[in-house]
Amino acid sequence: MLETRPLRFGIVGCGSASIPVCEAISASHLTELTAVYDLNLDLANDLSQRFHTQKMETFDELLASPLVDAVYVAVPHFLLASLTQQVLEAGKHALTEKPLSISLAEVDRLIAIATERKLGLGVFYEMRYAAAHGTARGLIQAGAIGNIIGFQIQTLIDKPLTYWQSGYGGRSINPWRGIKSQAGGGVVLMNTSHLLDVLFHITGLTVTSVSAEIGTFVANVEVEDIASATLRFNNGALGSLFAGAHISGAQNEECCDIYGTDGQIRLPDPYGSEPLRIYLKRPWGDFTAEEWQTISVESVSVYKMAIDEFAKAVQSDNCVPIDAKAARQVLAVVLAIYQSAAERRTITIS
Repeated sequence: MLETRPLRFGIVGCGSASIPVCEAISASHLTELTAVYDLNLDLANDLSQRFHTQKMETFDELLASPLVDAVYVAVPHFLLASLTQQVLEAGKHALTEKPLSISLAEVDRLIAIATERKLGLGVFYEMRYAAAHGTARGLIQAGAIGNIIGFQIQTLIDKPLTYWQSGYGGRSINPWRGIKSQAGGGVVLMNTSHLLDVLFHITGLTVTSVSAEIGTFVANVEVEDIASATLRFNNGALGSLFAGAHISGAQNEECCDIYGTDGQIRLPDPYGSEPLRIYLKRPWGDFTAEEWQTISVESVSVYKMAIDEFAKAVQSDNCVPIDAKAARQVLAVVLAIYQSAAERRTITIS
């Protein structure tokens, strides 16, 4: 059997988001980092030197390079779709930062281009790969907690106010995160979108209607820093969502409880060290009834898993695991939350 050569990645956008992705590409035997590009030459130079790879002078040069098979796109939200389209039209596979676009129409256009050209189009919702989420998915699909009847989604973060100007790492100064036309949204789109993707992946359910309120109370920005919503799912289940970007004392508490007719599962913060918890009304498998039990899960590199799974899919001509349709599903719910808050009515999602 012939050995498949590594999938060669180029990077567009050398800000903070690109660093753990470059580390994952470099650490994987399935991938190789061959080129980087950014309008900010200091960022591009730093990434090039840090990972011992070539710095391209222009985006076109990167797209034309025979040493680049796929491109990871990590730019402000409003630029994601247009640059991803250029990647696809250049015949390269694309792995794009979430949310892929801030427009459903743009997502549909990208799906059509990738389908027509038979190219991989993945979206970096890496939180899906946290070990607890895979365990929870197996339990739910096997029927451990019965029929799902409800959810509680919580995103509690205490971001520094500097986040809106320079992100968490302060790697570059750019106020796009707080500008509605450039970011598309605040804490719901920036953070809770990850939990929505996890929830849809674990349960296989979709949201059919949304009623929401949002507000901006702490940060001097155009996007929301707090949000609350009620979600109706396609099986009739109900869910509550609460997200806050500046919750005093919060320690990145991003978690979800899933309620079933026969029990419940509590997903831990994927970046924390807490175990998965389960409560059952009846014995199931090795689990006893009517007491909380913990399931320890090993810590995994979600970035490396996301890179590896994308590379495997592309190299075997299979569908990428977290594709644009998954990103579209999340974006539709987030945009419905914003529309519901603006119009003060329940929004139906077709």
